[in-house]
Amino acid sequence: MNIPKVPPTAIQTPPTGVGHAGSKENKDSKKILHETFLKKHLQFRDGEDINYKAKELFGVIREMKDIIASESSLLEVRAPCVIVGDIHGQYEDLHRMFIMTGRNGRSGATMRRYLFLGDYVDRGPHSLECICCLFAYKLAFPRMFNLLRGNHEAAFINKNYGFYQELKDRFDEPQALLLWKMFNDVFDYLPLAALVHGKILCMHGGIGPRLNSLDDIRNIKRPIKNMDESELACDLLWADPVIDLTGYVRNSVRGVSVCFGEDTVLRLCNNLKLDMIVRAHQMMMNGFGFFCKRKLVTVFSAPRYDPDKANFLQN
Repeated sequence: MNIPKVPPTAIQTPPTGVGHAGSKENKDSKKILHETFLKKHLQFRDGEDINYKAKELFGVIREMKDIIASESSLLEVRAPCVIVGDIHGQYEDLHRMFIMTGRNGRSGATMRRYLFLGDYVDRGPHSLECICCLFAYKLAFPRMFNLLRGNHEAAFINKNYGFYQELKDRFDEPQALLLWKMFNDVFDYLPLAALVHGKILCMHGGIGPRLNSLDDIRNIKRPIKNMDESELACDLLWADPVIDLTGYVRNSVRGVSVCFGEDTVLRLCNNLKLDMIVRAHQMMMNGFGFFCKRKLVTVFSAPRYDPDKANFLQN
């Protein structure tokens, strides 16, 4: 993507007063928690689950909720950045992406700014590692790691598509249930879209008839536990583009939200002065696919659907 480069920011710490206020001892203990948790995710060990303790995860999840809840429903992300689509529990491929976006043997995770478009959990074998890895880096580099909500970051979905079962396989049932509820409590607060360099609108799903201005997204109240609370939020997580369609129609394949045509993309980009729209949500055989004269691109970053693809966008 041709996004103008700007100097990278320094390593950030979560803002004071957002879950990090208090005594120096309290701040020091949280820093140790963050560093210890991050070290667990610095490399991938083939075939090995990370040995998480429930108490450890309780603390991390509480920290993450404070940070995520403080963010806008529409993130403002500086360029350059790497944009990543669906991950779906493929922890090995998440690390492969970090390596491919790094240089001189260093992981890109400590060098680059990232925007993740959601669907971190379900279907793949290591949903817990994926979401915990992203939480670990978000705690360490909160302005370099930007996390959006996908449609699988919803309790009614991830209870049935793998995440809840994975937790039950790794913890006793009361702990698994509590962890699942706590993770979904954070998911309910995740931002719904991002604007990169003021020109590229990004979301997991797509656009809908209720999106007329960027303030429409900024004004969405979170947490959102039920998509019936906001039709626009539902479209941002669930909508799909359709070739040769004009306007919007009900999304009969998903059973929720809408499908949108090329005319809606062109009109929105013109009205909001956008260069393009980037979304995820659909499997692309080549890892990405263009729509509407390259005004929209779908990015799919779970390459075990097609293991030879490197499915992310970087500049």
